[in-house]
Amino acid sequence: MRRFSFALLILPLLLSAQTQPLINRERATELFLQLVHIDSGSENEAEICRFVVERLRELGAEEVFVDNASEKIGGTGGNVFARFKGTVNASPVMLSAHLDTVAPTKGIKVIRTETEIKTDGTTILGADDKAGVALILEAIQTLRERNLPHPPIEVVFTIREEKGLLGAKVFDKSKLKSHYGIVVDGSGEPGDLIVGSPTHFRFEAVFHGKAAHAGVEPEKGVNAIVMASEAISAMKWGRIDEDTTANVGVIEGGQAMNIVPDRCKVVGEFRSHNPQKVEALVAEWKRICEQVAQKFGGKVDLTVDKTFDAIRLSPDEPIVKAAMKAVESLGLKPKLKRMGGGTDGNIFTAHGIRCLVLPTGGENYHSPNERLVLANFYAVGEILVRTIVELAR
Repeated sequence: MRRFSFALLILPLLLSAQTQPLINRERATELFLQLVHIDSGSENEAEICRFVVERLRELGAEEVFVDNASEKIGGTGGNVFARFKGTVNASPVMLSAHLDTVAPTKGIKVIRTETEIKTDGTTILGADDKAGVALILEAIQTLRERNLPHPPIEVVFTIREEKGLLGAKVFDKSKLKSHYGIVVDGSGEPGDLIVGSPTHFRFEAVFHGKAAHAGVEPEKGVNAIVMASEAISAMKWGRIDEDTTANVGVIEGGQAMNIVPDRCKVVGEFRSHNPQKVEALVAEWKRICEQVAQKFGGKVDLTVDKTFDAIRLSPDEPIVKAAMKAVESLGLKPKLKRMGGGTDGNIFTAHGIRCLVLPTGGENYHSPNERLVLANFYAVGEILVRTIVELAR
């Protein structure tokens, strides 16, 4: 028996009691269903790019283009950019979501009920992040149809987000005039406002030993797997503190049980909401790897790459204040939260566009049990529209 939270049960009643909805719920739902039937999970975003470009033009964008990101990162398609005029003289706001999914959805079989949308369990749904794409398109249409005040809007739909925020990384940020943005790509309940995410480092350590016959002359070998295991055991992993995590995710090495392995690769990550803490972990791991390699008479090749920088928004920043007012206008209590992962917002924030992240209404992302909770989906749509209107005040 599925368990529903009390908040989820009363949310539709609460919203209708507070105010009439602004978005067209059925239209937003149908748009989401159209999007999830476009497979975009194998670096093949060209079709979904064409779909959203057409919609953006229909909505009256004064500028729309698809960049050449695929020439730099592979696959098909490109980041989609659009610009819309505002109704007031205010700073523009960027709206962003990503077009790719973590896995293919070819042959998707969708099941829709009164409360949710899911699949038959053979594929993911793709609400991450097609729900975000649908909500942004619906928000723009709502603003136009209802003649609601809004600042100029810049839309960026990225590709290859699930591969490491690659589309956002190669997008030409000089085209953006916004100082603030809203990324619709989070998890959580309506009213959750994600104002923090960590700095993330990926590492790859390759330990080099010396091969030898394990039964005849093992003393002539240097066991690279043992080297790697000693380095791993000297480091703390998992939850380090409330800000910081560390993980070993991949170990590869060895050829056969009777050969002393001469190579072992270890791949992992470090994350922290405190940049100094994560940089200290990186330095410690480097020191340990080098000490162990020297002890065994081997060597180690260690590469460390920063995937993204942390986001830390203040409650006093205009984008956060606007979102809090939007949440309160629906009779909900805003909750400022941190997330353990990253979004394209990390990349844009690093370039001076301070990004707030909103949830999409989805649950169980990256699994066949993924679903879109319609009440939450609609509530986030209301919050998005009302936040944009607040920014016009």
